[in-house]
Amino acid sequence: FLAFRCGRVAGGANGVPQLPSPPVAEGVVIRPERDADHPVIAEVVRAAFVGHPDEVASFVERIRASEQFIPELALVAEDSSGVIAHVMLSWVGVEGGSRTRILNLTPMSVRPDRQRIGVGARLIRDALGRAEEASEPAVMVEGIPAYYPRFGFEQASALGFISPHPKIPDDAFMVKRLPGYSPDLAGRIVYPAAFAALGY
Repeated sequence: FLAFRCGRVAGGANGVPQLPSPPVAEGVVIRPERDADHPVIAEVVRAAFVGHPDEVASFVERIRASEQFIPELALVAEDSSGVIAHVMLSWVGVEGGSRTRILNLTPMSVRPDRQRIGVGARLIRDALGRAEEASEPAVMVEGIPAYYPRFGFEQASALGFISPHPKIPDDAFMVKRLPGYSPDLAGRIVYPAAFAALGY
């Protein structure tokens, strides 16, 4: 299910050997995206989501064009070769909670030649740190259950959140509680129109 995949570090080696890459700690800068980055971000997204390149590239563009877009929380990682990864935190709706919107992490893309060396993990941690600095109480994700708990994500339904779509596996529907979290935030998550690009 495509949206389920968008919440993880996309792509993979597909059995093809990859040349050694430089350590992620050397020369990687994380910063908000700029207009000039958009073409290369699209290239990174398409390369990472090789099975659904047009859908996910369109998804990024639709979020960017929507009222749910948060420019300072659309981040790139770059090294000496240019932009190597991209992630977005944007707004999704909440019905029945104490707030009408909450941050959601998707999509997350890492250029195939920079996968499996910690770039995605560093980008996710940076994004969560920026959300905390902005005094946001939580971040939602629909992603791989074996991957996101290492960042503090936990099953959202156990905290009272209701999934936006019945096709989403319960263990893939997760939330990261930040210091400002309170139980009354829980409600039904509502994906905005941009998510129609993923087949909702």
